[in-house]
Amino acid sequence: MSDRPAGYRPEGGCAECRRIKELYYRAWRAGDRETAVELTAEMGRHLRRSH
Repeated sequence: MSDRPAGYRPEGGCAECRRIKELYYRAWRAGDRETAVELTAEMGRHLRRSH
Protein backbone atom coordinates (compact mmCIF):
# COMPACT_ATOMS: atom_id res chain seq x y z
CA MET A 1 0.00 0.00 0.00
CA SER A 2 1.29 3.46 -0.91
CA ASP A 3 1.96 6.09 1.73
CA ARG A 4 0.23 8.62 -0.57
CA PRO A 5 -3.54 8.90 -0.81
CA ALA A 6 -5.27 8.17 -4.11
CA GLY A 7 -4.99 11.03 -6.57
CA TYR A 8 -1.72 12.42 -5.21
CA ARG A 9 0.03 14.45 -7.92
CA PRO A 10 3.10 16.34 -6.67
CA GLU A 11 3.60 17.98 -10.08
CA GLY A 12 0.12 19.54 -10.10
CA GLY A 13 -0.54 23.22 -9.46
CA CYS A 14 1.63 26.26 -8.96
CA ALA A 15 4.71 26.43 -6.73
CA GLU A 16 2.64 27.47 -3.70
CA CYS A 17 0.18 24.62 -4.31
CA ARG A 18 3.06 22.16 -4.49
CA ARG A 19 4.60 23.57 -1.29
CA ILE A 20 1.34 23.29 0.66
CA LYS A 21 0.66 19.79 -0.72
CA GLU A 22 4.11 18.54 0.25
CA LEU A 23 3.75 19.92 3.78
CA TYR A 24 0.26 18.42 4.02
CA TYR A 25 1.41 14.95 2.94
CA ARG A 26 4.42 15.12 5.26
CA ALA A 27 2.09 15.92 8.18
CA TRP A 28 -0.37 13.23 7.04
CA ARG A 29 2.34 10.55 6.93
CA ALA A 30 3.59 11.61 10.37
CA GLY A 31 0.07 11.35 11.81
CA ASP A 32 -0.11 15.07 12.59
CA ARG A 33 -3.79 15.54 11.78
CA GLU A 34 -4.01 19.02 13.33
CA THR A 35 -1.35 20.39 10.99
CA ALA A 36 -2.94 18.55 8.05
CA VAL A 37 -6.28 20.27 8.77
CA GLU A 38 -4.57 23.66 9.05
CA LEU A 39 -2.85 23.08 5.71
CA THR A 40 -6.17 22.10 4.12
CA ALA A 41 -7.55 25.47 5.22
CA GLU A 42 -4.41 27.23 3.95
CA MET A 43 -4.82 25.53 0.57
CA GLY A 44 -8.44 26.68 0.40
CA ARG A 45 -7.41 30.28 1.11
CA HIS A 46 -4.63 30.06 -1.48
CA LEU A 47 -6.97 28.64 -4.14
CA ARG A 48 -9.59 31.36 -3.55
CA ARG A 49 -6.95 34.08 -3.60
CA SER A 50 -4.77 32.92 -6.48
CA HIS A 51 -6.64 30.66 -8.88
